Amino acid sequence: MTVAIESLPPLIRAMLRVDFYPHPCGSVELRQTHISYVLLAGDFVYKIKKPVRFSFLDYSTLDQRRLFCGEEIRLNRRLAPAVYLDVLAIVREHERFGLKHRPGDRDEIVEYAVKMRRLPEELFLDRLVREGKARRETLDRVAGILAEFYAAAATDRASLYGSPERIRANLERNVTELEPCIGETLDLDEFRHIRDFHVDFFTRNRALLETRVRDGRVREGHGDLRAEHICLERDPVIFDCIEFNEEFRYCDAASEIAFLSMDLDYLGVPILSDYFVGSFRKSTHDPDLSSLLPLYKTYRACVRGKVETLKSGEPEVPGEERKEAQARARRYFHLAHRYALGPLPPALMVVCGLAGSGKSTIARILGARAGYQILNSDVVRKQLAGIALTDHAPDEYGQGLYSQAFNALTYDRLLEETEECLKTGKGAIVDATFKDPHHRRQFAALASRLSLPLLFVECRASEEKTLERLRRRRQRGGEVSDATVEIYLRQRSEFVPLTEIPDANRTVVDTEGYPEEAAARVIDALRDILAVSG
Repeated sequence: MTVAIESLPPLIRAMLRVDFYPHPCGSVELRQTHISYVLLAGDFVYKIKKPVRFSFLDYSTLDQRRLFCGEEIRLNRRLAPAVYLDVLAIVREHERFGLKHRPGDRDEIVEYAVKMRRLPEELFLDRLVREGKARRETLDRVAGILAEFYAAAATDRASLYGSPERIRANLERNVTELEPCIGETLDLDEFRHIRDFHVDFFTRNRALLETRVRDGRVREGHGDLRAEHICLERDPVIFDCIEFNEEFRYCDAASEIAFLSMDLDYLGVPILSDYFVGSFRKSTHDPDLSSLLPLYKTYRACVRGKVETLKSGEPEVPGEERKEAQARARRYFHLAHRYALGPLPPALMVVCGLAGSGKSTIARILGARAGYQILNSDVVRKQLAGIALTDHAPDEYGQGLYSQAFNALTYDRLLEETEECLKTGKGAIVDATFKDPHHRRQFAALASRLSLPLLFVECRASEEKTLERLRRRRQRGGEVSDATVEIYLRQRSEFVPLTEIPDANRTVVDTEGYPEEAAARVIDALRDILAVSG
C-alpha cells in the first residue's frame, strides 16, 4: 500500500531512518496492510501492529499488541523457528524513539515490534511460480513439512472449531458477507451458484465432516497458507501464520491444503496445484482429501475475493491500486464459481493479438474461469535467455531475443510445454502474439493430434487504446513484456490475419470494454465447442 510519508505516525516515520536501528542497513522499506506496518531494514524485518479493532481482531490497546506480538513469535516458531527472533519494546527518550530488548521500569514504552530475520524474496513460492521456476520436488518438501506439522499440531479445540455446526455457520456467514460484493466484484449468477453449492455440499457431506474431527484431521494450523508465505531456502520456511484469531487457524488440514492449492490455481499453475495436493495426500494417507477440496477451495477463494473487494473500496488506497484489487477480487470469485460448478473438460485455447491488445489480461481471466494452465511466450522467451522476467532486453526488434531464430526457439519450447500440459489431462491457455500462420498451424495440429477441442481468441483494441496501454505499462515498470510502441507498430505491419483457422475454432474479442464481459463471451464460445466435441 502506497502512502505519503507525512501521513504516517511519528514512530513509523522515525523507523524509516537508517540511524534508528542498532545494526547496519543501507535503506529502509515500508510495507503495510490494514492491520500492520512492516519495515525491512538490512538483514532484519520489524513488524508493528496498528492500533485497530475489528470483529475478528483486537489490537486496540498496547497490552493487546504486546500479547499478540508474543503469540506471533510462539505460533510462527512452529514452522519458522530461525526467522522469528524476538519481541522488542520501543521506548521514547527525549522525543526520540529507540528499540530495547529489556526495557527498565522507568522506560516509557510506546509500542512493541516483532523482530524477524529477513528472508530472500526471490525464493518466495509465488515469485518462483510467476517466473516459471517452481519445481515439483520443492512442493514435495513443502508437503512433507506440512504433513509433519499437522501430525504434531494441537487438537484439543478440534470439536469446537471443526464441528459440522461450526462449519455450517461459517459457510452461512461467508455467503452473507458476499452480498455487498454483488454488482461490484461478484456477478449475481456466480453468487447464486456458490451459495447453492455450499448448501448442497454440506447436506451431502455432513457425516464426513463429523468423521474428520474423530479422525484427528482438525488441527491448530497456519491459517493463511498461501504461496507468498513460503520461502524455498535450503530448508523451506513457512511463515506469517495467523496469531490474532484462534478460529482462523484451527481447521481441517484439508482446508489449509485447499488454500495453497487455490492460490496455485490463481497463479495459473493448476498442474502444480494438483501435484502438491497429491504429494500431501501420499504423505498423510488421507483418502478423503480430494472429496473436501471443492468446498474448501471455494470457501478460501471467496475469502480472498472479499479481502480484495474491501481493499478496492478503501479511500486511502491510491486509485490504481484500488483498480488492481478489484481485478484480483473478480478473479478470485471466478475461481470460486468454477470450483462450485466443477472443472471444464480440457481444451487448447490460443489467446493471440498484437502487443497492448489486452491478451494477457484476458488469458488470466480465462485461466480462473476455465481452470486451465497458462503458458506465456514472454515468460518462456526470458527463461530461454536466462534473464529475470522483469529485466528488459536491450535488443532491437528483429534482433537478439526478438530475432527470427529466437522467435522460432521460443514458439518451439512453448509448443513442447503446451503438449506436456495437455497430456496431463489439463486444458491449456497459450498467451502469445502468433503473428505467423506457421506457428498457429503447429498449435492447431497439436490439438488435432491429441483429439482436443481448439479455440483461437484474437484480442483487438483501437490504436489509441493500445498506445495508451503500452505507455502506461512502461511507466509502471515491473512487467514481463518488453513491448513498446515501436514493437507494436512493427507487429501491426507483420501480423497475418487468422484466415487459415476455421471460423468454428476462432473468435475475436474487443478488449476496450469490460474485460470480464469479453472473457465471459469467450467461455461461452468454448462451451459451445466443448458441447460439439462432447
